[in-house]
Amino acid sequence: MGAGDDGGGAVGRDEAVLRAICDVSTEGICIHEGGLIVSCNAALGAMFGYQSESLTGRSVLELAAPDYVDFVRANYESKLPLTYLAWGSRSNGTRFRAEIRARTIVSETSDLRVVVVRDLSGSDAAAGERAATISLLRATLDSTTDGILVVDVAGLVTLYNERFLQLWQLPMDKMAAATDLDAMKLVAAQLVDPASFFGRVAALYQAPETESMDTLEFTDGRIVERYSRPQRIGDRIIGRVWSFRDVTAQRRAEHTLELAVQMRDEFLGIASHELFTPITSLAVAIRGLRESTDACTDDSLRVRLFRNAERQVARLARLVQELLDVTRIDGGRMSLVVDELDLCEVARDVLERFSPELDRDHIEAHLSAPHPVVGRWERTRLEQVATNLVGNAIKFGRGRPIHLSVALSDGRGELSVGDQGIGIAADQQALIFERFQRAVSSRHFAGLGLGLYITRQIVEAHGGTLLLKSVVDEGSTFTVRLPLRVPGELTP
Repeated sequence: MGAGDDGGGAVGRDEAVLRAICDVSTEGICIHEGGLIVSCNAALGAMFGYQSESLTGRSVLELAAPDYVDFVRANYESKLPLTYLAWGSRSNGTRFRAEIRARTIVSETSDLRVVVVRDLSGSDAAAGERAATISLLRATLDSTTDGILVVDVAGLVTLYNERFLQLWQLPMDKMAAATDLDAMKLVAAQLVDPASFFGRVAALYQAPETESMDTLEFTDGRIVERYSRPQRIGDRIIGRVWSFRDVTAQRRAEHTLELAVQMRDEFLGIASHELFTPITSLAVAIRGLRESTDACTDDSLRVRLFRNAERQVARLARLVQELLDVTRIDGGRMSLVVDELDLCEVARDVLERFSPELDRDHIEAHLSAPHPVVGRWERTRLEQVATNLVGNAIKFGRGRPIHLSVALSDGRGELSVGDQGIGIAADQQALIFERFQRAVSSRHFAGLGLGLYITRQIVEAHGGTLLLKSVVDEGSTFTVRLPLRVPGELTP
C-alpha cells in the first residue's frame, strides 16, 4: 500500500510539473484525440481568443482558417511527427500565420496527438520592419552621389549602390557573388596607377581597424576620392565599407581658381611696371624741358623732349584705356555709336598717327586700299582695333615692313595687318585672344596682354570675326571681317 501510494504521489507530482510547464509556456499547447481537444494551456486559448477551459471537447479544426481545415486534418490523421506552417483563425475571425509542431503518443487505450502552436504574426511584423529598414537603406544608398561598396571580412561583396556601378562602369551581372578582388580586377585598367590602388587595399586588409582616404586618378581624366572604414557590430569588425566620390569638377574649379589668382598676380606686376615706366619717362622729359629752358637754346632738344613726353602720355593713356575697356566688357557696358564711314579712311588715319614711330624705327608700312569700303560702324572703336593691330605689328615685326590692306570681300569689309616678325606658335594662337595672356615674355615685350582681347571683343560687338594666320619666324597676319551694318541696328 505504501509503495502504491508513493507511486501515485509521484505520478501526480509529474502531472503537476507538466501542467505548470505548459501554463508558463508562451507557445500554445494542446492534446487532442481524433481531432477533439482533450487539454490545452492558457497560451493556446489566448492565442485564439478563448478561455482555455472552453476549448476542451471542441475540434481542433475550429482553430484552423477555413481554407486550411483539410490541410490540418490530413496532417494530424497521418500520425507522423510533423512541423508545418498553416493559417489559424481567432475567435474574432482574424487570421494569423502559425508554425505547428505535432507528435503522436501511442498507448494501449488511445492515440493522443500533442500539438505546439507558435504565433508567427509577430515574426511577420518584425520581418516587415526589417524589410522596410532595408528598403530605406537601399533608397538612401541609391540616392547618394557617392559610390558605396561593402565587403565582409572574407572580401565577399555584400552591398553596393547604383552610383558605385556607374562610377566604375561596371555591369550589374559582374557583381553577382563577386569578391573585392574580382571587382578590383575589373576596374584596374581604368586607373592611372593600378599598382598603388591594389597596394593600398592590401594594406588596409592587413590592418582591419584602419580608416583611410586617398585619391584615385582615372585614365579618362576623372579624379575620385576613396574613403574606407571598418564595418562593426559592437566591438567586432565584420567587414569594410568603401565610398568613392567623383571630385573632378571640384578639382578643375580649384585649378581654375589657382590659375586666376596666378594671372591676377602676374597682371598686377605687369600693370605696375607698365604704368610706372611711362610715368618715369614723362617725369624725366618734363624735368629735361624745365632745365633746358634756361640752360639750352637748342630747339631740336626741346622737340625731342616734347615728343618723348607726348609718346609717354599717349602710352599711359592707352594703358588706362585698356583697363577701362576690360571693365566695360566684363560689366556688359561696351555699347556702340555707329555712323557711316569708310574703312579705308580709318586705316589711313591710324597709319598716319604711327608715322613718327615708324620713321624713328625706320620701318616701312604699306597700305593697299584701292576702293572705298563703306559701312555703318563706330569710328572710335575701329580706330582702336586698327591701332592695336598696327602697334602689335611694329612691336613684334623685327623692324621689317608692315602691310595693311582694306577691301570688300563677300559683302563684308575686310582689314588685314601683316608683319614679317617673330610669329606665334600654333599652340599659342588661341591663347593670345584671352585676357592677360601673352605668347611672349613680359620681360622682352611691354604691354598688359589686353590689346588682342579688347580687339576681338570690339570686332565681335560689330558682328564680325578676327582671324589669325601665323608661322613662327615668318610673321603674322590679323584679318578683321565686318558686316557692313551692325546686327540689330535699326535702318534710319
